[in-house]
Amino acid sequence: MIASTKCATALALAALAIPILGGAAEARHGVKPYYSESYETKGPARGYEGFLFPDYYCSYKRYPNRACSNDAQGRERCRVTGWRLEQTCQ
Repeated sequence: MIASTKCATALALAALAIPILGGAAEARHGVKPYYSESYETKGPARGYEGFLFPDYYCSYKRYPNRACSNDAQGRERCRVTGWRLEQTCQ
């Protein structure tokens, strides 16, 4: 679990470096690039939340993937089958 979090953080840092380093013209005009990525995980994963660079804030949110079915009495039964970790930075 910790290794996957470190891997996700490393991927996020690499993906962020491209728009940050490549967007020098945008930075001069005060426009911050927006970055969003989703990761599918088997269990609830933790991500980094806070400032990655000066004035560049990243946030993670966890959403459960649910599988629902109806039982014999017609009631809906749902269970969590996995998790989606959504990262946004701006």
